[in-house]
Amino acid sequence: MLLPAFDAMSLSLKLEDKSQIQLSVSLLYLGTGISQLFYGALSDAFGRKKVIYSGYILFLVGCLLSFSSWNIHSLLAGQIIQGIGLGAPRVLSITIARDKFVGEKMAKTISLVVAINVIVPIVSPMLGKFILEVSTWRALFVVFFCFGLIAFVLFGFRIEETLLGEKRKNFTFKHILSAILEIFKNKKAVGYTIIAGLFSGVFIAYLNLSQEIFEFQYQLGNQYPYYFGFLALSIGLALIFNAKLVEKLGMRLLVKSAITCSIVVSAITLGFHQPLSLWVFIFFMFLQLFSYGILVGNLTSLAMAPFGHIAGMGSSIIGAVSTLLSAPLSIVIGMYYDGTTFILILVFLLTACLSMLIHRFIEG
Repeated sequence: MLLPAFDAMSLSLKLEDKSQIQLSVSLLYLGTGISQLFYGALSDAFGRKKVIYSGYILFLVGCLLSFSSWNIHSLLAGQIIQGIGLGAPRVLSITIARDKFVGEKMAKTISLVVAINVIVPIVSPMLGKFILEVSTWRALFVVFFCFGLIAFVLFGFRIEETLLGEKRKNFTFKHILSAILEIFKNKKAVGYTIIAGLFSGVFIAYLNLSQEIFEFQYQLGNQYPYYFGFLALSIGLALIFNAKLVEKLGMRLLVKSAITCSIVVSAITLGFHQPLSLWVFIFFMFLQLFSYGILVGNLTSLAMAPFGHIAGMGSSIIGAVSTLLSAPLSIVIGMYYDGTTFILILVFLLTACLSMLIHRFIEG
């Protein structure tokens, strides 16, 4: 929702370098990634609900700080605090799904959770644009605060505690270290986590660059959120496609097929003359986001599958490693953006090729 407000925020905060405002998204993801390392262990010891409540409270505090920010540093501090708070529902929603389900049922549920995490950031710029038409960018943080408060209340009434007292583990360094070692000894879990992090990094870079690409490179102006939202349909279609076929084809085949699609589409698109026409780029991104929609839920499910007995720590470490890999990658991609889509297409190709090598290594 912040993406359409980048220009207004830059002017309001008197930024000489407008690219600084892009850090507001990347640092939020970075805060989410770092915090996930702790939430899993805390939830294994104290239960899922108490820890998620603490995350919501941090998120609400971060919203208030960003709302009242007086310079770029206070804004980014608020974004980091929001990200740290978001780490709790982000990682523990997957943990709760792992607590309740196994096998393909778990895969379908986690895919739904992850797909929502992906779809919402893509469609939300349209809502952000509507709010900006009637108010200022600070109103966006009021909306975030209200959303967070509603989610806090709904979570309290609708979701039961899934980790009862007798299943809880002591919050000790030994428990944390043991879980970390178990996860990192599982080459498939590590491999799937790295693939998820690589593709998420390119996805976040696309989010960060989307305003510049659509609004300025293709000169779409205020129409940018509509094109951006249209591309979100591809992830929705991927969710439907995945839900229908995951039990028939299996997660591994779907992952391999999606990576292959990304390689082929990227390689073909690189052959087109730069800069790409608008509709070639839209077709390219539609197929890439469809592939990402297939990958993100299945990769998380495959990585989490062996760790039902340490679901909290498993979800934390897998989520943290993936996010800590994706956030810096997205920042680097943004630094090399030259006013064309070339860097985005090239990184999609390199990411998909590297992911295919990792997939072949871990699957033998």
